[in-house]
Amino acid sequence: MTDTVFVLPERLRRIVEELFVRASVEPDNAALLADTIIEANMRGVDSHGIAALGIYLRRIRTGATNPRPRPRIIKEGVASVLIDGDNGLGAITARFAMEKAIARCQDTAVFLACCFNNTTFGAAFYYSKMAALEGKIGFALCNAPPSMAPWGGKKALLGTNPISVALPRRVGVPIVLDMATSAAAKSKIYLAKERGEPIPPGWALDKDGKPTTDPEEALKGLVMPLGGAKGYGLSLVVDLLCGGLSGGGCLDKVMSLHRSLDRGQNVSFALGAIDPQWFGGLSEFIAIVDEVVDKIHSCPVADGFDQVYLPGEIEERIRKVREREGIPVPRAVIEEIASEASYLGMEVDL
Repeated sequence: MTDTVFVLPERLRRIVEELFVRASVEPDNAALLADTIIEANMRGVDSHGIAALGIYLRRIRTGATNPRPRPRIIKEGVASVLIDGDNGLGAITARFAMEKAIARCQDTAVFLACCFNNTTFGAAFYYSKMAALEGKIGFALCNAPPSMAPWGGKKALLGTNPISVALPRRVGVPIVLDMATSAAAKSKIYLAKERGEPIPPGWALDKDGKPTTDPEEALKGLVMPLGGAKGYGLSLVVDLLCGGLSGGGCLDKVMSLHRSLDRGQNVSFALGAIDPQWFGGLSEFIAIVDEVVDKIHSCPVADGFDQVYLPGEIEERIRKVREREGIPVPRAVIEEIASEASYLGMEVDL
């Protein structure tokens, strides 16, 4: 038996969607959740793809996450909205929020949606890219449970708190920046554990504060901030822009996705859209983007590199490969999904 099975995207999408429906998620939301998961895998963001399905289903089964949330607007301003996610899977609230931001920024130039009381929304790029595909600049920030110490400290207080920004182009896919403020997203360490693989040096410390490449030890210890004090600063700011602005809370007010199965995760996010038409003009902005793209692509290549990539271009290359060859699913992930599927009366055979 191989350690990894390759599954064609549409087949995997159908399985994920059916599992969510059986878990009492409404069909439209089940399709959305399946899309966020498959899109993460298609771009190579495997930690937020099918590997996360088992824990999403388990949280619903244990009552930690509401399968049928009703995101509710608490407060609405001229260019802002505050949304209570009703303890649902975050993608449901995030889509609702970003759709509103895209529509409203056409009248207000910039629109910000702050959301609280959610489970994680998965890969941040999904929501920023929604705006870019509509000719807007999109951004998505999210806080996360403590797994990283502030620079100079040795207690986990901050999350990996991702940032994503997407910019439209005239031709081709948008420019998409998607990054954790830690050296790596903690979900990547969980995925390495499931694959039985070591993690790269510099990702984490063990419980004694020593560098480790063992994912088991890393999960007992701390993840490292991206770029030292700079990553710590970014993480802190993202936490305050999400949990602070929304009122959802920061630091240890955010619960673990994997361990806190008796309560909501209380994740907050800030999602927004900017309409370039209000500034230098959409056509003018995209012309500048195109000029920048041409100059980046024509940059002389340094030794050891095959070309200079824009943010998101490597992920698009991965997409083309996976369209042909399928999405790699570790055997441990399949077993976890099969276990959760059994509670729903469904047999998963991958």
